[in-house]
Amino acid sequence: MTPSPSEAPLSETDLSEIRAIQAAADAAMIAVIDYLHSVSQPTAEAAHALIDEVLEQYDAHSPEGHIVAGGTASAEPHEHGTGTILPHTPIVIDIYPQSRTTGWWADISRTICLGTPPAELVRLYQTVQTAQSIAIKAVRPGVTGGALHQLAEEHFESAGYTTGGTGKEFTYAEGFVHSLGHGVGQSIHMHPHISRDSTDILQAGDIITIEPGLYYPTIGGVRLEDILVVTETGYANLAAVETRLTR
Repeated sequence: MTPSPSEAPLSETDLSEIRAIQAAADAAMIAVIDYLHSVSQPTAEAAHALIDEVLEQYDAHSPEGHIVAGGTASAEPHEHGTGTILPHTPIVIDIYPQSRTTGWWADISRTICLGTPPAELVRLYQTVQTAQSIAIKAVRPGVTGGALHQLAEEHFESAGYTTGGTGKEFTYAEGFVHSLGHGVGQSIHMHPHISRDSTDILQAGDIITIEPGLYYPTIGGVRLEDILVVTETGYANLAAVETRLTR
């Protein structure tokens, strides 16, 4: 097994800077959720513009874009989202900004629904939420990324959902089709890998995401993502936005 590579120990200044860029991601997430709930015909384009506007207030930007994908389009995990956002369907929002001043990245995903979600979507959401909770509670120094991923897979399979997925680049995504998470720092994706075959061992000071998801072309997708710092005894969750499907 491989200890996760670390360029240098995480300092208090580093952690403060990471918290600052995560605060920007949280603020943008809250703003876009408020927007989606406040207008009669929200659009992905207006939501994207709002995210950029909020991030600029924190001297941050999104070099790789962001995701506000509604309806069945959200079954594609990398779909950025376009057009009118419809009620009673999943809306996957994924914001991953970089600080212009410090270079640190942050990451957060939430899935919401405007109006009344169908029962099938509620079950998907609850299953993903539980998978995330199980994996987060297991985060601590010494655990491998592969072990965390396996916990999520086992929960999905016990609930009757598929894992592994099919199709190139998620085009025919179905079930749990991507890694459970990844390291975050001066790059948006880095060690430690939180994936099926990962032998990376978590160490205190690692910054990671835990982001299980389920995706079905006839329903759409559900993904929930928090960013954590691994501590000497477990973890601290740096995300400050509630996890909630509906208001």
